[in-house]
Amino acid sequence: MSAKPINPNEHLDIPQWINEDYFRPILEKDVDNFDRIVNFTRIAATAPGENYTSIMVRVVLDILFKDGSQGQTSYILKTGLDINKGGAMVNQMGMFPKEKEMYKVLVPQFVKLFKDAGQDIELAPKCVHTEETPERITLVFEDLRRRNFQNFDRLKGFDLPHIRCVLRKLAELHAASAVYKELCGPYDDMFYKSLFSEQNRMMATKLKELRDPGYIKAMREWGIPEIEKYINKYPSPSKFFDNGIKINQVEENEFNVLNHGDSWSNNLMFNYKENGEIDQTIFVDLQLSKWGTPAQDLLYMIITSASLDIKTKEFDHFIQIYHERLVECLKLLNYTKRIPTLKDMHIMIFKYGSWAFNTATGVLVATSMPSDKDSNMDNMMAPGPEADAIRHKTFINPYYVKAMQQLLPFLDRKGLLDFE
Repeated sequence: MSAKPINPNEHLDIPQWINEDYFRPILEKDVDNFDRIVNFTRIAATAPGENYTSIMVRVVLDILFKDGSQGQTSYILKTGLDINKGGAMVNQMGMFPKEKEMYKVLVPQFVKLFKDAGQDIELAPKCVHTEETPERITLVFEDLRRRNFQNFDRLKGFDLPHIRCVLRKLAELHAASAVYKELCGPYDDMFYKSLFSEQNRMMATKLKELRDPGYIKAMREWGIPEIEKYINKYPSPSKFFDNGIKINQVEENEFNVLNHGDSWSNNLMFNYKENGEIDQTIFVDLQLSKWGTPAQDLLYMIITSASLDIKTKEFDHFIQIYHERLVECLKLLNYTKRIPTLKDMHIMIFKYGSWAFNTATGVLVATSMPSDKDSNMDNMMAPGPEADAIRHKTFINPYYVKAMQQLLPFLDRKGLLDFE
């Protein structure tokens, strides 16, 4: 049998119910001629700081087949956080019900639309098992590593070849989702909800009030000329939340799509040809999918995941790359409504552009932080001096500071820091 896999996060407390008994019926259904499990290994699927909203476990199984031969397979299991360690917020945001619906119903339908139009397009890994209990929703996926998929280095950020593939993949997802709505009617209500809803106002503003003094203090350590100009434009928690609600309102007379919702580098995987060229690109983690303007996915992707040498320099080019593939896919899938022009897309990006500020001051803090055992939802949200110190470490992280040295002046020049 193969050597024992290396655990990337020894600090992860893996639930005891993730065991041989849980996986035996999954194997009986998923693996031809399965007889029994010879060896069962469970390890963290991601390093600390790579995932914040769920428990991700890689399960490696040495198995015996009915003909006496042996083999190995593996899966990725995804389940909810403990209710006291960030799970309450994740539950309030309805992340797992969305993801279950995406994997079991919507993504297969989107893939079928392309297949019926003559193209085999893969959007997400195969989901082999779902379970819903009063305590949790659990999803089990194929392990994409078995097909040589891998993440790109999130601290380097995507170079132009990678982000081109990502933008084209976003366009495929978006186009299929727009056509599906035409054919099948509105999505479930949960896909119209985001963190920015009135029921979350108190929780979100309290978190901002807890976090903002330390963030503004850190801004003065970034070495940005005229930093007080940017600090003076920094919105209060209530103004920030009001703006978030405004951005997330759906204007049905505009072109809308089902956004991935968390389109940053760790939620995309690639495999490669022998010559090193990218072969396939695939999405993972569909917990935050939301119907609305495609500007949200585009801004989120560019702000979090484009490498610094192209993040602002190629900004307009990124929109063009996306738009070209979007038009191709909408035509292929016989979209009957007006297809947005490139000019329409740029207007949309500007109209919803403050989403770039939300992303830069929020999720980018986490996604640019090197792997750290203290990087978890609990510490990001906790009050007190210990949590303040952990947050401060993320705010002055050199990767984040370099990004903000570039992004703050860029967003200001576009008028995207004006919240009045």
